[in-house]
Amino acid sequence: MKILAFDTSNQPLTVSLAEDNNVLRVFSTNEARNHSIQLLPAIQATLAAQQWTLSDIDRIVVAQGPGSFTGLRIGVTVAKMLADTLNIALVGVSSLAILAQNVSNEGLVVPLFNARNDNVFSGVYQNGENVFPDAHQPLINLFAWLAERDETVTFLGDTDIFAEKIAEKFGTQAHVLTPSESLPDGQGIVSLGIKATPIASIADFNPQYLRKTQAELNWIAAHPGEDNPENYVFEV
Repeated sequence: MKILAFDTSNQPLTVSLAEDNNVLRVFSTNEARNHSIQLLPAIQATLAAQQWTLSDIDRIVVAQGPGSFTGLRIGVTVAKMLADTLNIALVGVSSLAILAQNVSNEGLVVPLFNARNDNVFSGVYQNGENVFPDAHQPLINLFAWLAERDETVTFLGDTDIFAEKIAEKFGTQAHVLTPSESLPDGQGIVSLGIKATPIASIADFNPQYLRKTQAELNWIAAHPGEDNPENYVFEV
């Protein structure tokens, strides 16, 4: 099975080509550019370098969220377009799970993205299993859950923002990878995507933001007691 996988969930952009679980080629950049401009050329260049065409691809794998709202919309839209046009399987995987794949130790692995105001998108993984569900939550909630465990904890992702608080709370129990050490390597998304079940309906596939967008929050504020997604979509 030939796989095209890409992750636009945050500033890094990664495009991978794999045959089964064997990653053959990876394009990766951490430059602050516009993924809407960069993604399709990156896919084209990576395919050309491997001497593949889109018609060779059997499965599309995309980071489904959480992460940057704009980045997720771009990645999911391109994934849906390609899967529908080529009539091939589409798989979405957790952006946090992709990050957790960078770490292979037996302790707890905590991928986190900054969600501002001391909030994070985060989950906890152990041996590849999601033992504390991915969520948008206050950092103190995550810390409270971890404080009840005695395993070593590896933090990765947007750690530069929270490194001091991690050190104060966990001391030598914590190992903190820098953001540059946390960059996805292209293998994690492929490994997850090859095991996942393709989605049943491409049309119904959407990003997993794990929190409401600002537009939704504004709508809810203007419609007290009407937190109904169907109404929001219909009116907007």
